[in-house]
Amino acid sequence: MTFNNNTMDENLSHDLERFQEDILYFENKKEELRAEFLNKFVAIKNKRIIDSGNSIEELRNRLENNNQDPARIIIEFVPEEETIMIL
Repeated sequence: MTFNNNTMDENLSHDLERFQEDILYFENKKEELRAEFLNKFVAIKNKRIIDSGNSIEELRNRLENNNQDPARIIIEFVPEEETIMIL
């Protein structure tokens, strides 16, 4: 099997951009998400919540059962409030 490095670089670049957009989506929508997903884990793909669960294991299993690769999806926890840690 031959891989084209340019294609691999483009795919990686696209994936990283999508991950960054999904993380920003979560950060910007966190307050709104608390109304529906408080204390739950959410799976975010293409700036959409595609699933949620009470535990990360439950969510990962459901994603895998739906032919989604959890390693390629942002999974975040929706906490009651922001926690700031000072070290």
